Amino acid sequence: MAQINRIGLNGLNTNNNIQNSNNKGYAYLLNEPIVDKLELSSSKKTEKQNPINMFQTFMFDAVRKFQLHNDPEKYMDKFMNEEYIQNSLNEHKDEISAILGKYGYEPKIDMSHLEDSRMHFLTTYNLAKNLTSEGHFDLNDKERDTLLEAALLHDIGKALVPDEVFNKPGKFTPEEREVMDLHSELSYVLLKDSGISQSSLDAIREHHHKGETGSKITEILSLCDETSALKENRVYKKGFSDEKTTAILNEDVNAGKLDSNVVKIGLDIMSVD
Repeated sequence: MAQINRIGLNGLNTNNNIQNSNNKGYAYLLNEPIVDKLELSSSKKTEKQNPINMFQTFMFDAVRKFQLHNDPEKYMDKFMNEEYIQNSLNEHKDEISAILGKYGYEPKIDMSHLEDSRMHFLTTYNLAKNLTSEGHFDLNDKERDTLLEAALLHDIGKALVPDEVFNKPGKFTPEEREVMDLHSELSYVLLKDSGISQSSLDAIREHHHKGETGSKITEILSLCDETSALKENRVYKKGFSDEKTTAILNEDVNAGKLDSNVVKIGLDIMSVD
């Protein structure tokens, strides 16, 4: 039976290796909001760049990678704040209103939803980092960075989920489940002009697209997201045991909701030798 606690979902130390890095080369940039550097992102490159812009792009990507691996909370907090979300909402209000309006809701920011989800963001990130260490899943460095970035930010759209749905203590109706799952599309819209990579944006938008047809990154993110959610205490449940979590993951494989190979490898990694 898989021992999921082996990788630290209970009592997870989210600050592992954050304070231990000796790489201070870009430390002076770490306090600058990433939104101020949108034009520097490698995902926004133009066909022709002068040397200064190329150097700025390199610096942006270096800082991004440094924070992803050494200070994930700081990286996450660039986006998980009301000023950023309000600015993005203002920029994309028509699109966001259309998404929520299908169910009769108007956009309204509730930052408590993100504070309630903060540990979920970090446990999903740590699970993704641990599961893909030592060459597991055969991801290259760029793919792993994409997975880690998506894991940190995948649920930021929950800030716009109506409170009566987000904090419902009982089981969702089918429509309420659809409203809750809008957070993946809302996350994509809130982040699409932020400067994060397009591959991360795609994984964020698709992380509830579970099954054999998803990309490898999306399927790993789906596994990490669901495992984290099953193990956590929520308003409507207590965290599940290793045995129940493993059983539910296997049920989702049988139902075609999770990729069978990704879950098998993931459970093998989480199992005690």
